[in-house]
Amino acid sequence: MSDLGSYSSESDVLGYLDGRRDELVRLLSDLIAIPTPNPPGDNYKPFCDFVADWLREAGLEVGVHAPPEEALPDLLRPEAEGQRYAVVGRLRGLAEHPAFCLQGHYDTVPASGDWESDPYGPQVVDGKLYGLGSTDMKGGLASMMMAAKALAQKKVALRGSLHFLTTPDEEFPSRAGLAYFLEKGIVDPDYVVVGEPSGVRNIHIGMKGGVWGDVIVKGRAAHGSRPFAGVNAFEKMVEVASAVRTDLIPRLDRRVSDYDFHPLQGNRPTLALGGLVGGTNASRATVPDRCTVSFDRRLIPEETLAEVEEELVSFFDDLQRQDDELSLEVKVSSKAPPMVVPADSEICRVVSDAITELAGASPTHTVSCGGFETVLFVDRGVQAVTYGPGVEGCAHTAGEHTILDDLVVTAKVYALAALRLLA
Repeated sequence: MSDLGSYSSESDVLGYLDGRRDELVRLLSDLIAIPTPNPPGDNYKPFCDFVADWLREAGLEVGVHAPPEEALPDLLRPEAEGQRYAVVGRLRGLAEHPAFCLQGHYDTVPASGDWESDPYGPQVVDGKLYGLGSTDMKGGLASMMMAAKALAQKKVALRGSLHFLTTPDEEFPSRAGLAYFLEKGIVDPDYVVVGEPSGVRNIHIGMKGGVWGDVIVKGRAAHGSRPFAGVNAFEKMVEVASAVRTDLIPRLDRRVSDYDFHPLQGNRPTLALGGLVGGTNASRATVPDRCTVSFDRRLIPEETLAEVEEELVSFFDDLQRQDDELSLEVKVSSKAPPMVVPADSEICRVVSDAITELAGASPTHTVSCGGFETVLFVDRGVQAVTYGPGVEGCAHTAGEHTILDDLVVTAKVYALAALRLLA
């Protein structure tokens, strides 16, 4: 890897970004000021119109893509509404490939909690920009857009192509999100950086997998005055949850991943019960004959989906064998394998070198507890990592914010990585 400035365009591009901190702050403020809560998917069109117009003015070719209107009922969940759009900005080089894509989602969670100010009225205080989506992940989008603008304005000669891509429906997934647009072939990258918040001196090279579903306990209804005549499904569920807490979870806690995790406590498998809870709801005077709780089982990279599913089924089967009155069913609703990109892959090496030169320290390489759309690229054979600005622990919360200096550093890292891969 060559030193900073070995390409004639590197110092020009980085200097351009250094001089546009205020423009970057205005851009992120404008993105936050267009609310895009999901569900239901409000204001997607005005947001994408703004992004498309900004990219065109910056000097990129722009395309806006959407599913056919008649396909939306089958693509969207009942809580969602409105059209879905993907915006692609392109800088073309001598050839289509190699192709480097900067990608991120533009939807946010709905505003919740006790915000001291308008969550969609961005404010700068003590070097931090407050507003819903500032960390997750409109800050990453703003840095990506500014990096692309710097390359366009400095008219960098590229041997391949640079793509900026923003897509909907990551926070509350639908079938009209990133996976849909990738299937339609709107981009065909060789390298990708997904701008989810990782911290400016950290790269997420992977993420945990997951198995999600429900445990359904079946009892026998009876009048509330004669509970002895029935089997209380809720009480049986309490026993099931207690067994999970005292037996299965400690078993999982003894498994420690060899990978570095962010945060560190995430280096073990986890199982959480009760995100969703349901029951018979017949009346207060009825012994419930059904109780359902959801489960969220996260996998470390050393585990496989098949092993985890088998362990879950075996554990709950054992509970039934030990109690003649316990009848339960386990339903898996969705699953995703864990994912890790080799730290010596080209995309990881290039981004790491850029961070080392621009952020003042060699980055850590960690596996994230959460999930990112990065896996959708990796599953297609694309080299992809997750790297973006943001403050750990404040995404989705009242007072969400990001650090202004980090936005500039990240934009420069994106631009330098593009130069190293494409120039």
